[in-house]
Amino acid sequence: MRQFLRAGFRRSALCAIATVSLLSFHSTHLPPALAQSAPAARSGAVSIRTPDFDETIRWYQNNLGFRLIASRNLVPGRSAVLERNGSFLEVTEADHPMPPGGEVPGVTPVPVITLLVPDVDEEVERLRARGVEILQPPQDELGGSYRTAQIRDNGRHRIELREPLGSLGSFHAEGR
Repeated sequence: MRQFLRAGFRRSALCAIATVSLLSFHSTHLPPALAQSAPAARSGAVSIRTPDFDETIRWYQNNLGFRLIASRNLVPGRSAVLERNGSFLEVTEADHPMPPGGEVPGVTPVPVITLLVPDVDEEVERLRARGVEILQPPQDELGGSYRTAQIRDNGRHRIELREPLGSLGSFHAEGR
């Protein structure tokens, strides 16, 4: 399973890495077959809360290519784990939406998730055609090392799309 996750990660150019809310990801959230191999592929997961649980699951599957690998009903709501090339996104049902504008007072408005993509301009155009809200058009950042854009998911979470430029242009499951 470990080789499968690594190979799948390298073959695809879209992978999630946490920039905010990086949590320890306990194997109790994963099906037994993935629980043993997941820590080797990715040691954390991004966790988001949403009042529209079902729609959020569909949004990440349809727009960003995540797949549902586990779900469960909890007393206060539901929880699901989505996977994309060895990276995990935990979605938890919340009883209230984010404040208008999607920003929480006193919290820096940084992306919740960063997705590495092979061509950020192409990805933005694809998502725009699907009706996804574009918050920041593609632009070069970090001294020309990355080309980035920002989008918003259906629950108003900020997502950064990042294309490595120059010598940073390869993806590695274990880091650089």
